[in-house]
Formats: sequence, C-alpha cells, structure tokens
Amino acid sequence: MITKAEKLSTLFQRKVRNSKSYLYGQIIKNERLKRNMTLEEMAKGICSVSYLCKVEKNAIDPEEFYIRAIFERVNLDYEKVGKNILEDGIKKMLQFYLNRNFKGIEELFMQIDDSIFNAYNYLIKAMHYLIKKDYAEFRESIRVLDKIKDTLLRDDLGVFVFLVVEFYIQTYQFWEAYEHLNYLHDEEFDYRELNWLIHEQHFLVGLHLGKYPLAMSHYLELIKDINIGYPIKKQTVFQLMLLSLKAEECYEEVIEEIKDFQVEDDDYDYFLDVAYWKLVILLKGKNFLEVYDWIIEHDLIHDIRFVALLVYVADHINDEEYKKNAVRIAEEFPYEDTDAFLYKLIRFFILKMTADKPHLVIDYLKYNLLPVRNTYQHHLLSKAFEDYYLSYLCKSSKYKEAVNFLIKQKSG
Repeated sequence: MITKAEKLSTLFQRKVRNSKSYLYGQIIKNERLKRNMTLEEMAKGICSVSYLCKVEKNAIDPEEFYIRAIFERVNLDYEKVGKNILEDGIKKMLQFYLNRNFKGIEELFMQIDDSIFNAYNYLIKAMHYLIKKDYAEFRESIRVLDKIKDTLLRDDLGVFVFLVVEFYIQTYQFWEAYEHLNYLHDEEFDYRELNWLIHEQHFLVGLHLGKYPLAMSHYLELIKDINIGYPIKKQTVFQLMLLSLKAEECYEEVIEEIKDFQVEDDDYDYFLDVAYWKLVILLKGKNFLEVYDWIIEHDLIHDIRFVALLVYVADHINDEEYKKNAVRIAEEFPYEDTDAFLYKLIRFFILKMTADKPHLVIDYLKYNLLPVRNTYQHHLLSKAFEDYYLSYLCKSSKYKEAVNFLIKQKSG
C-alpha cells in the first residue's frame, strides 16, 4: 500500500519547514502526477526543472511569480492555498478517534473543502473511510498521499503511516502491520494522541502475533500517561487484553480480578469490546459452555467476532445440538467483503464440525488458510487451525513436514 516503504526512515529524518512553501509543493506535485505531466512539462517556459524539483521537495522558498505561473498553467486558484485547511483538523481527528467519537470524525469529513488540494483533507478522508470500512475509498486516499509523501510534514507523515497500520490491524494483517510499525518504533510526534495510538498499535500487534514482550513494553508506555488524559475506556479494554495473556498461567487469579467487573455504557462498541475480551479470558479456563451461552443470551451473534467465538467453542463442546445451532447461525450470518479472513476461519470450524470426510478439512486448510498465515493472523483462532494441521501431519506420519511447520510456527 505504501510504495517504497523503505524510504520512510529517511523521510522521518528530514527537516521539512512548516511554511506555506510546503503547501505549494504538495499541490503542484499532486496536480502534476494527477495529469501525468513530467517535471519538464510542468516547468516549461516558467522555471528550470531543478527549480521545480526543489519546490516539490520543499527545499527552497519559491518566488511567488513562479508559483502563480505554474498554478495558472493547471488552472488552480493561487488565492485558495491554505484557506481550506480545517483549523486543528488533524489534532481533532486524532482526539476523536482516541475517544471513539466517530461522529466527530464524520462531522470533520463533512466540512472538507476540496477546492484545492491539501494533505490534511486526505488524512481526514482516509480516517473517515477507515471507520466506515469503505476500504476501496480508503486505499484511494492513501494512494494519493503515498505519491506525495515526501512533501508531508513529519507529524503528518506519522499520521499517514498510522492510518495504514490501522487498516492492516482492522483486516487482521498483523504481519504487515508489524513491518510498518517498525518505521514508527522510535519516533515521537508533537501530537500526543498520535503517540498513544501508535503504542496501542504496537500492543495489539504484539498480542496477536504472540510477541508478548513487545505488547507489554508498549502497554507500560501507555500507563505512564493514564493520569493526564488517556481515555478510561481504552484503559479498561487494554487491561482486559493484558489479563487475557496473564490468564494463560494465572487463570484463577485473573477470574477473581474480573468477577465483579460490570460495564453499563451507552457506547455499544465499547460494551462489545469489553464483552469480547472477558469471554476470551473465560476461554483460557476452558469454560466453553459458559461462553457459548453468554453469546446466545446476550444476542451477540450480529457481530462477526462473536460468531467466530461461537463456532470455536461449539467445536469444543461434546454436544451435537450446540454444534448444529452454531453452524446454522454462522451460515446465516450476512458476511461483508471486509469479513474475508474471519469468514475463512469460521468456515474451517464449520467444515471441522460437519464434514464427513477429513480430507475436505485438510484441503480447505491447504488452499484457503495456510497460504495466508504469513500475513493474516488471529490471536485465538489461527492457533486452532495451525494445531489441527500439525496434528494431521503427525497422524499421517509426515514428521519432516510437521517439524518444518512447527519451526515456522514458533519462529513466526
């Protein structure tokens, strides 16, 4: 999604001046690329190619005469430069996202004035499309920003990479997220909220990929600031995630800690997040029936995350009625294109519970899940299908393949 991502490290080290000149560079480069014009074609009769190149790279403070002439060449209104930038738009966007105020982001989006290009508007657009899970429009916004990323101010470049990582996390592409987060690992930005959100991303990626030291180190960075504005709801959800790891070794202690934990909140998404991680903790104690019944009783089968949990626990319950009901619910669920990976996992459990020929499950694994395991990952369900495949290899006396698979599984 980010072309030549390896350039990001260099771009973060540049000193791009925060003046009107960088807006000229963004606008001119975007317009030139949109029109498929070369530097020579854009500069002809106005200035030298090297001069225009320096303008696009914000390496000089250009003369107004040249900028006006270039704008006139491509029918742009020079007087509009900078006037359509929402005041504190990016900072507000990050604050809204951190606090789950998605309506606030939508209101920002509705205020966008596209009369002349600026990167701020495209960052807000990308965030809006990400929240709406309109990934086609999101990619288009990122594509535009990617082409002019060398004109972005340092903090705006950080927001750009953050958005790309957030897309990968939303779509369970945790290995891609991990690789891109490496470019943000040692960076500190002026936007306090951006720093928090990047720590969250590191935590989530570490948790899903089993890189627990990574997850823990960034969790500790987050809690350093919990008394100066980090949202209570975020604290709660991330604490539960951390407890889900602790529950693997200290289950009784964790259960006692969350026993009286209640959430009464009009933020339904927050309620669902809390419910999900509480159920994951219960699963660490193999409370499959309790989790199954809780999902049904609280009517959570309209969220694909809980449908995935349902088929997972049904597969562990030795009761055909539970399995049939889970399969029926999963098969009736209205899947969206954005559910692709979770659908693959759900389909695996359906086949596992219903297929009368084991090779059908193995074929499904070989052609649908194993090819994507180095990109897509789920903290709970991926391990289930990987362990199933490893067991199959051992039962089939394919020990060399099993060893190689296990080595890759552990090294991942």
